[in-house]
Amino acid sequence: MALCIEDNHLEAVQRILNLHFEGMEVWAHGSRVTGVDLTPETELELVAISERPLSFEVMTAVEKAFVDSGLPFRVDIMDWAKLPESLQKQIKKEHVVVQAAAEQ
Repeated sequence: MALCIEDNHLEAVQRILNLHFEGMEVWAHGSRVTGVDLTPETELELVAISERPLSFEVMTAVEKAFVDSGLPFRVDIMDWAKLPESLQKQIKKEHVVVQAAAEQ
């Protein structure tokens, strides 16, 4: 599977992720991965992979960074630790790694 966004938009997304989620794995899922119902305005759905819930402050800061980024689509970021197991299973089936975890 490939991520359906332009290279310059992917670079902007990765810069923001590295700034707010340095060393943390982040996956894309949804329409921009599957290509189903895809339009230029389709939001990019991301999930930060963490064992423990991320703080409200961290999530708010990254959401604001995406709003202020000038990207031509909305970015929705979720916290893996807060997702129900059923949604985790669905995302595991169809995802693309946008940012790899730092090696320990």
